[in-house]
Formats: sequence, structure tokens, C-alpha cells
Amino acid sequence: MQPTPAQIAYGSATVILTTLLLLVIAPTGSGLAVALIAALALMLGVVVAVGIQARRGPRAPAAPAPLVTAAPPVTREKARV
Repeated sequence: MQPTPAQIAYGSATVILTTLLLLVIAPTGSGLAVALIAALALMLGVVVAVGIQARRGPRAPAAPAPLVTAAPPVTREKARV
């Protein structure tokens, strides 16, 4: 199943904003702290993106194409009437 554009947008925005917010709030003195913040933000972004699909519910299946039937051929007897 491919993600919808809304899922990509919300997930990406969540990752970016969470990362920036946590980097501003939490003092990061080591690379390990930055890696943990990035991992946390990524997990939160995935949860938000998947949550959008779960809230909307599954998509309805596409409607089948209508059947096209050919018109019966016109014979000379039908044309004279």
C-alpha cells in the first residue's frame, strides 16, 4: 500500500517540527542525544502518518468499469419500417 500525499506531508512535518522543538528544548551535548532525538522524531512521524490512514478507514474499492454492449446490427427489414 502506498502512502497518500497527506500521509507524507503530515509525517514529514511531524518529523521536522519534533526534531527542531526537541533540539531547542533539550540540551544536546553529544551525538548520541541528537541521534536519539532524531530516532524519536522519526518514530513519531511514522505514527502520525499511519494514524491518518487508520482514522479515515480503508479506501473503498474502485468501481468496476461499466460493460459496453454493442447495438444489434440494423437489417434492411428494420430500416424500411
